[in-house]
Amino acid sequence: MSDDTEFFKVGKLSSLNLDLIVRQLPGSPFWANIRGSNQGRYVQAFLESEDVLEQHGLNTALRLAHFLGQGLIETGFLRYTSENLNYSASALRNVFGKYFPTDADAEAYARQPEKIANKVYGNRMGNGDEASGDGWKYRGRGFIQLTGRNNYTRFAGLTGLPIDTDPELLSRDLKASIQVAAKFFEVNNLLPLADANDAARVSRGINFGDPNVSKPAHGEAERIWWTEKALDLFRKDEADVVGPRAGGLLKMGMKGEKVEEFQRILAGLDFAVGGIDGDYGPGTKRAVIAFQQQAGLPTTGEIDQATALAMDAATDAPPAGANRTNATAEDLTARGDETPDDTNKIGAAGVLVGGAAAAGAAAEILGGSDDDAPPTDLPDEAPGTSTSTEAPTPPPGVPTHSSGDGPNWVLVGLLVVIALGALFVFLRAGKIKKDRVQDYRDGKIV
Repeated sequence: MSDDTEFFKVGKLSSLNLDLIVRQLPGSPFWANIRGSNQGRYVQAFLESEDVLEQHGLNTALRLAHFLGQGLIETGFLRYTSENLNYSASALRNVFGKYFPTDADAEAYARQPEKIANKVYGNRMGNGDEASGDGWKYRGRGFIQLTGRNNYTRFAGLTGLPIDTDPELLSRDLKASIQVAAKFFEVNNLLPLADANDAARVSRGINFGDPNVSKPAHGEAERIWWTEKALDLFRKDEADVVGPRAGGLLKMGMKGEKVEEFQRILAGLDFAVGGIDGDYGPGTKRAVIAFQQQAGLPTTGEIDQATALAMDAATDAPPAGANRTNATAEDLTARGDETPDDTNKIGAAGVLVGGAAAAGAAAEILGGSDDDAPPTDLPDEAPGTSTSTEAPTPPPGVPTHSSGDGPNWVLVGLLVVIALGALFVFLRAGKIKKDRVQDYRDGKIV
C-alpha cells in the first residue's frame, strides 16, 4: 500500500493502540469495553483485511476513508451486522408509508421484523413475493448492508463466497462482510468518486445504487462528516489551509483554528453551531446554510470568501439582540443591559436590605415577649402599696403593644416579605452575572 496508509503497517494487531482508534466512535469507548461486541469484531476484521482491501483497490488514504465512513453509517457505527426492522406502527408509517398507508395496516405488522421484511422487500430486488420469505432471508447485512436476492447472488459470484445460499455468513464472518463491501466499491465504480473526494456521490451510490441521483442519501451529511473524520486515521498532517477571506474554503470534515474562529462568529450571530470545537461537523454546516439563506448567498454549507466577508460585515454591525460578537461592556451598558459590575452592586444591595429585614424580624420575634426577659429587682414595699406607674395612653389608631402581648406579627410578616424580595434580587443578580460570563466564554461578547 502507499505511504499515506501507514495506519495499516502494524505487523500485529496486538501492537496497535486500539483505544486511540475506537475512541473515534460515538461515546469514545475503550477497546477493552467493546472487544467482544460487534464494534470490536468489526474493528478487528477491518484491521485484518489489508490484503483484501488492497486487492480491491482500497489502497490510498482517501479511498479507505470513504470506505470506512460509509460503513460506519450503514452499520450504526459498527453496532449492527444485520438489519433490525423491529419497527413500531408509527415508525412503519414514517419509513415505509408506501406499504402501510393506514394505521390499521401498520398495526398488523408492528414489532414483527420478519413479517415486515417480507412485506417491504417482497417482489423487488430479485425477491419472491411476501409469502416466499425472501425479504427476510435477503435483508440488509454486513458492512454496507447488502440487500436483496439479486445482490446476494451477484456478489456470491464475484467473491466466491456462498452468501446466496448462506446469507447469514455476512453476519457471522465480518471479514467476509468487509470483502463483499470492498468488491461493491470496486465494481460499482465508487473508487474514482472517492479519489475526487466526492462523498455525496459515494453516499448515493451506496444508498441508492446510483451516484448520479439528485436526492440526498439517507444521513448524507453524517456520511460526509464521518468520511472526513475517518481520513484523520489515515492521512498525514496537511499544510495549513488557506483561510476563506484569502480565497480558501472551509467545509465539512475540516478542523483547526480557522474553523473555530468562524464557529465563534456564527455563535455570536445567534446561529447554533453545535459546539465551538474547531470541528466542521453537520451542526456547523447547518449553521452556515442558515446564515447564507439569511444573507442571500448560495446555500452551499461551505465558508467561501463571500460567506466569510458577509459574516464579518454582520459582526461589525451595531450590537443588536444576540448579534454581539464584538460588543464590549460599554456597548451593553449603552443598550441598558446589566454588566457584571452592575450585578455586583445589585447583589450587594440585596444582601444589605435582606440582612436588615431579617435582623428586624428576628429582633421583633425574640424581643417581643417577656417570657425571656431578665428578672427586675424591685425595692421592698409596704403591704398595699405599688411601685408601678400608669402607662401613657397611646394616640388613636396606633396599635398597642405591651411586653406581655408577644411579637407584632404584622410587622414580622412585612419584614419577612422584604427579606424574601431582597433574596430574589440577590439571586437574580447572580444569574445575570453567570449568563454574562457564559456569553464571554461563548464568544458572544469580548
